[in-house]
Amino acid sequence: MQRGAVVRGRLRGRVIELDQPVDHVEDGEVEVQLHSVQSATPRPPDLLDVIATLPAGHRTKADIDQQLGDDRSSWTGRR
Repeated sequence: MQRGAVVRGRLRGRVIELDQPVDHVEDGEVEVQLHSVQSATPRPPDLLDVIATLPAGHRTKADIDQQLGDDRSSWTGRR
């Protein structure tokens, strides 16, 4: 008699991350079948992908260092 369970998860590279524990299957060999599932809630885009689409800035390192120095010099009570 075959017993099994359906567990959702995510495939990241070659690693499967399960969304819930598997407690309905006895220990031993298992067979894993993968197929994409269309989620009812769309997943937000990856933050690094969003950042990569932003236009390049025009400030120099010296400009940013100057602003940080000015900001730090205005702090009181911190040394």
